[in-house]
This record gives sequence, structure tokens and C-alpha cells, in this order.
Amino acid sequence: MIMSQKEEELIALRRRQKESHRGRITKDSRDRLKKIAHRKFRTCFIFALAEFENTFGLELWGHNLPEDELTPIQKANRIRWEQVRKNILDKGNTQSRALGMEIDLHHVEFEGYQMNFGGKTDG
Repeated sequence: MIMSQKEEELIALRRRQKESHRGRITKDSRDRLKKIAHRKFRTCFIFALAEFENTFGLELWGHNLPEDELTPIQKANRIRWEQVRKNILDKGNTQSRALGMEIDLHHVEFEGYQMNFGGKTDG
């Protein structure tokens, strides 16, 4: 059967639409993965900082105390801790961005969450 030019144009249009839709799905999947990875990665190093601050902060640098209540040693330690904390956050954020760039180099497609319900049949 011979297709008319109109039918060929419709087929070509549909093919382009499918390719465009597929590209959007891939981009959305990659963006979703980057967002989730960034959040989880960031949570790891921020949680570690918070644990350290809660465990050692009060004793070492007067964590959550006003500046005028700090001893000279705590003041010196607070300055050092703020620099260490900044360095950890800067390096963690740099690695998080590097992970995002690495994800961009891959084809990613979210397949969705799946639930399988099994059952037992009498028999």
C-alpha cells in the first residue's frame, strides 16, 4: 500500500514527538537523580558536623554560648572550628557538584517505584 505525503508527514511528526518526549524523560530522570544525590550527600557531611558540634562543641569552643561567656581557649578553638567547618562544607559542596557533573555524563532513566503483590492460591 502506498502512503500519501500527508500520512508520511504525520508518521514523521509522531516519531519526532516520541523522541522529544523520550529526551524530556531522560533529562527529568537525570535531574531527579542529581537532586536526590545532592540532598543525601549533603545530609551526610552536615549530620557529621552537627554530631561533632553536639558532642564536643560545648566543651571545646562553647558551642551555642554567647561570645562574652567564652574562655580565651574556647574563643581560640571557636575560630579554629569555624575555619575547619567552612573547609569541610566547601569541600563537601565541591564534591557534590562533581557528582552532579558525573551524573550528567550518564544516561539515566527513572523506572518508577514498583510494587508487586503476591498471593497464594488454594490448590
